[in-house]
Amino acid sequence: MSFAPNEAEPLRMNGNSRAYSIGALVRRSWHFLAALGLVTLVLSCQSIPDGKTGESAESLADQMLAAASLEKWNNLQCVTFRFKGANRYVWDKKRGFVEYVHEDRRVLFSKNTFQAVAFDKGESITGEELKEALGKANASFINDSFWLQPAYHIRSPGTKLYYIDDHTLRVTFSSGGVTPGDTYVFHLDDKYRISTMEMWVSILPIPGVDADFSDYVDHPPGIEIAAQRSILVMGIPIDEVAFANAGGDCSDRFSPLIAAFPDLAQ
Repeated sequence: MSFAPNEAEPLRMNGNSRAYSIGALVRRSWHFLAALGLVTLVLSCQSIPDGKTGESAESLADQMLAAASLEKWNNLQCVTFRFKGANRYVWDKKRGFVEYVHEDRRVLFSKNTFQAVAFDKGESITGEELKEALGKANASFINDSFWLQPAYHIRSPGTKLYYIDDHTLRVTFSSGGVTPGDTYVFHLDDKYRISTMEMWVSILPIPGVDADFSDYVDHPPGIEIAAQRSILVMGIPIDEVAFANAGGDCSDRFSPLIAAFPDLAQ
């Protein structure tokens, strides 16, 4: 079956560096969270720890990123994964292309230019439907890729790092994005991998709610990713994880996007 589009339009959106927060996940699960009730809310409320900026915070961040194999991550071309059994992704990091598949909907887009093509049951979609499909695909990708490995975002533009103790780092987004002030506190294990992530974020009514990361799996070329994640009692499964330094699933699956926008091949 050919996925070549009948018509494609250059769509551009504002890619927000802070949109990767847990907002999309929480919106999908809001009724579940509300059902936990006031008792959970009260028991979970915590104050943001102060910490201190400077060399100690930067050093701990370096250890955290080394544990996450940041250098190997930066050298990858192709990343594939599935989020919560529903959203499948192929991410060509070198070219900035993303394939998003959810049920019968497939969206191919450039993270850099937000040019996109999309298909529903193999048929090309255009106009407002394409614009909406791109918006959903981009928002889902930003959220879901953050959960794949939050460590890679701790030095995003606008972040401030605070040393709490030898295995605890606070990251506050002081500027940029739609929710300045959002704060994450990372508790690290003895290998400096994330074990718990506390969140003070505007989308959540529970200050300091925990997300736990466990059962780390080593994926070639040597990048450890948590196999289990949970927030409160809700699991956040991410599976079908695969990395490649060249080619892989990224080799030719973006040909419909390049055919529609030849400038992306340059």
